[in-house]
Amino acid sequence: MKRTTMRIAALGMSVLLAGTAAPAMADEGDPIPVLGISDASGVLTLPAGDGVRDTATFTVTSDVAATVVLDVIGLDDTTVVKTLDPIDLTTEALSAPLTVDVAGLPSGILTLRATPWSGDAAGEPVSSPLRVGSGNPTMVTLALSPKTIDTWSGSSVRSTVATVAAVDETDLAIPFTGTVTAVVGTVKHVASVTSPLGAAAKATISASKLKAGSGTVSATVTGNGKTATSDSVSLLVRKTAVASVKIARSESVVYPTKDGYKDSSKISVSWKSTTGSAIPVTGVVKIINSKGKTVKSWGLSTTKPWSGTWNGKVGTTAVYGTYTVKAAIKGPEGSTLAASTTITVKKGKLVERSVKTTVKADTVLTEYVDLGDLDYNVCYEDYFAAGDIFCNGNDSIDGLSLFAMSTRSVPTAVVDAQKYGGAKVRITAKVSHVYGDVAWGYARQGAETSKSTLVAATGNSTPGWLSLPATTKKLEVFLGLGEYSFVGIGTFTIDYRYKVLSTT
Repeated sequence: MKRTTMRIAALGMSVLLAGTAAPAMADEGDPIPVLGISDASGVLTLPAGDGVRDTATFTVTSDVAATVVLDVIGLDDTTVVKTLDPIDLTTEALSAPLTVDVAGLPSGILTLRATPWSGDAAGEPVSSPLRVGSGNPTMVTLALSPKTIDTWSGSSVRSTVATVAAVDETDLAIPFTGTVTAVVGTVKHVASVTSPLGAAAKATISASKLKAGSGTVSATVTGNGKTATSDSVSLLVRKTAVASVKIARSESVVYPTKDGYKDSSKISVSWKSTTGSAIPVTGVVKIINSKGKTVKSWGLSTTKPWSGTWNGKVGTTAVYGTYTVKAAIKGPEGSTLAASTTITVKKGKLVERSVKTTVKADTVLTEYVDLGDLDYNVCYEDYFAAGDIFCNGNDSIDGLSLFAMSTRSVPTAVVDAQKYGGAKVRITAKVSHVYGDVAWGYARQGAETSKSTLVAATGNSTPGWLSLPATTKKLEVFLGLGEYSFVGIGTFTIDYRYKVLSTT
């Protein structure tokens, strides 16, 4: 008690003399110690005894031997909230560690004050801040991974993991206990979480505990007697089901005769799932007549879009009329969804037609270009006979002396029939005279390919058949002569072959 009384007296004297004189020495031979104190090794966190930041360490030093009195001062910088055991610094050990336990301390930014004593004289006190966390959660965080789960037992994403963490006002992790609550519609699932040492805690939420729909997940935790709740995180619980069905056919009308024109129709069925990815489905595709009877069906069990072909027949017989094509598809969960279209079966077959005409040569080749230097290359009309042409090439540039050409329209009936396929043309030239290098041919207007041939003798000359795909309306006919060459042509015979649809 003597030391305490003297200490209070010394402190009082120090206040009175502050700024006017240095503290007095008890004995002339006792120097006044000068202390130093380090910063705390870390933050303390309540409650005491939980193993999480229960102590903090300081280092106290002095320039001479001294006894150091230690107090923890409160938030008002005046009140002593805890007195620690004094430490003795000797000449042999002028530095010593000091451990402060959180027990008995309030939360907040406190001060550790150290006052040196040498004999009965007190030296100048030194201090260092000491922060004590309350251990009460001020922020709770919740992370959810994944945020979408499936109710189907065959899915690889059947549950989500909620990761919960909490900090107090020091922004340091604190121990806690609590719950994670998932709510989807009217269904609630609660899972426990605990963190004895402040590490993030995890809870697993299974889709089997919830129902399909959009919901939320939140965490409520308690630390050192106080409770806080996280923000809610969205959770989607999905059924693995068919969301929509689409059916298409390659032909809306079928002519069951095997002639290559709309003999059958390819039926394609696809679907979208609630998961956005491929799922296994089962179902059936039916061909239904006007009386509601199924005349053809296919069973489905697949994860990929389906396709099948119908030849328009019931068994082996063509029964004309309009049929409904219906697809009904179901996923692992959810309802069966359907889609339909129609296919009309009609009587009809393709028959071949032909148009053949012979025309004067001067109506086919109507223009020419002299490709030489001397203007000696020329084409004449009515040269040997009325309506014929005679082209004579002398000098040339790069081997070609003369080039004749024209454009000729394809008959409307042939153009209309091109959609049935198989349309073609062959032109035959009646050659009366020829000498040297002569070639001619024809092509679809604007096409890169053509039919052409060399003319080696008089008589009939033809490059052969040229196919006419849909929308071919014009032909280009051309004739080329080499150097010192000529040709006479009396007529061209133009032969078209095409198909038409007969319903008789």
